[in-house]
Amino acid sequence: MTGYGYIGLGMMGSAMAENLIRHGSGPVTVHDIDPTAVDAAVALGAAAAADAAEVARVSDVVSVCVPAAAHIEAVLSGPGGIAEGAHEALTVLIHSTVHPDTVLAARAAAAEWGVAVFDASVAGGAENAREGNLTVLAGGLADMPPAARELLEVYAGTLIDAGPVGAGAALKIAINVMTYAQFAAAATAHDMVASTGGEPAALLEAWRSMDQLGALTEQYCALLEIPDEHIQGELRTMLETQAGIATKDLSLALEVGRTRSGAGALLDALGRVMPAVYNVHDDTEESE
Repeated sequence: MTGYGYIGLGMMGSAMAENLIRHGSGPVTVHDIDPTAVDAAVALGAAAAADAAEVARVSDVVSVCVPAAAHIEAVLSGPGGIAEGAHEALTVLIHSTVHPDTVLAARAAAAEWGVAVFDASVAGGAENAREGNLTVLAGGLADMPPAARELLEVYAGTLIDAGPVGAGAALKIAINVMTYAQFAAAATAHDMVASTGGEPAALLEAWRSMDQLGALTEQYCALLEIPDEHIQGELRTMLETQAGIATKDLSLALEVGRTRSGAGALLDALGRVMPAVYNVHDDTEESE
């Protein structure tokens, strides 16, 4: 029976691990620096590991969903990392939103231990992750071992062959650019209509009727109806986290190849306005 591992039980990782555990394809071993997240996975039927090395030793396929490149390096090669538990039957799938070069560097390092690394970026949010209905953007799909590809089918409602290893990471960053640009445009259009005495709900109705309003943007637009004075406490913390993720992703986009004139300026501008888009900008700043 195939053994699965999951490292990184944040909002998305915990939802993906929950789906994997409930799917029952094989034993699931998890690790995270947050013991509460580990306990929640164990309550669903997972086994807890002391570190990434232990996850690697008992798994055939390990999913890694950590915040950034430095965390991937630590999980792979740091103390207690996958390198210490590596074996030739092991495949590692990187789900994190990172630069393609991060994936390629991880793949090169792991090859020295006989371990195969692939990128399998994910999109769709935590609820779709729990339901196994994510869009999975896979790099090197044609070369993946069967067990790894079968695991992606557990996670995915749609599995996309993005191209060679690293292409899945690049595609996820590109999709995020489209998403955040649409959020910024929606916020601007909403305020334009409201400031001229119009009804923002009519804007959404018109956009929806033309099949222009995507599900994620429609979810985002609900934020625009929340009064500023209610953006506080846990809600503000959550929105600050989302704005930080957006800014990080757009910084990655600035580092990825592009040829169109003005692309860099556009990406830089989008990154700078993300706190305002999520309505957590510093009120002491002068409005533009």
